[in-house]
Amino acid sequence: MPFLATGATVVYAGKGECVKVVEDLITQGYKIIFFTEEFIEELNEILLEYRNQTIPCLIPIPTGRGKTKLAIERIRGVIKKAVGADIFLGD
Repeated sequence: MPFLATGATVVYAGKGECVKVVEDLITQGYKIIFFTEEFIEELNEILLEYRNQTIPCLIPIPTGRGKTKLAIERIRGVIKKAVGADIFLGD
């Protein structure tokens, strides 16, 4: 819900739907796509396909219910690549 306040488009997808939804968003020209960490494994092929490209930027967000460390590390890597330095404090 906080994303709605920023004017972002919010799309809901269930298990098994995420790949198609993300592919549709990419086709529609979305440049930055956030998704919850529960879909990391389902989106693995797409993440590998676009990992060395600037656009689209696919970013998992931690939900606090699962593999939070994995999502945070991916965000950390994206920020480090964009800024050129690790701006996170400690582990």
